[in-house]
Amino acid sequence: MDLAEIRRNNAAALMLENALDELSFALCLGKDEAQIAALMSPNSKKVIPDALARLMEQTFSKPKLWLDLIEDGSQAQGPSFDLFG
Repeated sequence: MDLAEIRRNNAAALMLENALDELSFALCLGKDEAQIAALMSPNSKKVIPDALARLMEQTFSKPKLWLDLIEDGSQAQGPSFDLFG
């Protein structure tokens, strides 16, 4: 599971938890409904940007990086730029 899919699943969980449709979700975030719909589409290749992910967490009182967590609580692994690891 890649970061785009993890963020999309967690954003969908936020919508479900707060009983929001895409329009209400977009309004809560101060974003355009079309932008949110494009990001939330199951077949979308678009990734929820970092700034929007942090805004979602802040708006819905989730800890920082919550949107990047897999269901088991582990964090999504991106590319490693550690030269010695």
